Amino acid sequence: MNNVDSVNEKQIIHGSIPSVVVGIVAFLGLVVPYIVIASNPIASYKSIIFLALLIAAALSVSNVHIVKDNTIKSIIYLIIGFTVFWIIGAAYTGSYLHLELKFPENTPYFKIFNTDFVPITLFAVANTITVLVALVDGRKNAIIFGSMGLAVMFFPIVLLGLDFVNSKPDMFLILVVLWAFIPTAWVRLLTPIINDLSFSIEKRFIKVLKSSILISLIYILVGFLMYFVMTGSSITYDISLPLFIDEYKSQLMYFALTTGYFFVLPNLILIMAIFPVYEFALHAFNVKREVAHDGTFVYITEKKKEDKPAAKKEYDPFEDIIKEMKDFKKEFGKGKINRIMAAQKIGTLREQVDFLNSKYDIGSKAKAGELLKQIERESEFAFK
Repeated sequence: MNNVDSVNEKQIIHGSIPSVVVGIVAFLGLVVPYIVIASNPIASYKSIIFLALLIAAALSVSNVHIVKDNTIKSIIYLIIGFTVFWIIGAAYTGSYLHLELKFPENTPYFKIFNTDFVPITLFAVANTITVLVALVDGRKNAIIFGSMGLAVMFFPIVLLGLDFVNSKPDMFLILVVLWAFIPTAWVRLLTPIINDLSFSIEKRFIKVLKSSILISLIYILVGFLMYFVMTGSSITYDISLPLFIDEYKSQLMYFALTTGYFFVLPNLILIMAIFPVYEFALHAFNVKREVAHDGTFVYITEKKKEDKPAAKKEYDPFEDIIKEMKDFKKEFGKGKINRIMAAQKIGTLREQVDFLNSKYDIGSKAKAGELLKQIERESEFAFK
């Protein structure tokens, strides 16, 4: 009983480690970005801090799959997912406040989406973590994680209040849905190559590229809505939308193309990179991933095949003499050996066998003696 209890205790401790790690990372990820942006939104080091927190989150989610209880696992993914996208919200809010401080009048908010490469790159890291969750623990858990993309909008609301969306809760809800839709869309579109790792690099690249182009359309829409929110949203209400589009057609096209490019490039590179990294980890730990009937992933440790040394053949001192006697027996049977030659050869063979018998007690001793007797009998019978 003591052994059973100790094993159960070890399993409980081992399973609680991801929860503890996620708790620490979540605490730091929620508190540190808020302090940084609230105190100094133009700090040059904030991007490094945000990236470090995202890497820590990626490392923490890679071990959540060992948690056995599905309810606890879902809660962990909700917490760490909210934390990851809360950090993304801090990155975009930092860029927003930076522009306001740099350009107090006529703030060019559009630069957040088609000029500032930092927030979109960090967002690409968050999307890559979502894909990593899908690779490690299946589509269902990745969608739970990615649905927390809504936290991108929660950060500026917590920091700046509803004034950030011009006190329009409908706009806030629309943006919440769109931000949450982007990371989950990655999981849904990439499900074939997530479930089947045998896809070639070329097919995987095409799939990720197509997905990034489709999802970039959602991001461009988010960029438009966020721009209107930041500028007071008056343009969407005071001017007819068709007239606005007709008047600013070229500017809108430029914004869409540059924003789409800024979205596709980092997402394509990072998400393509996560697949070989994941496969390398499987190979390094000698683990094979299999898909269960319910769609979950099961990891099996493969035992390395040890090259067994070829068994050394036991030394047989009678091997050569037996071969020689068999050859003589064949020649004798063909009638090519006369009585004199046969008597001389049999005498020589008898001397060799007697010598080996006196020296060795191993090998084919009995076989050699029996074969010599056969040759002697055949010789006597042949020359009677």
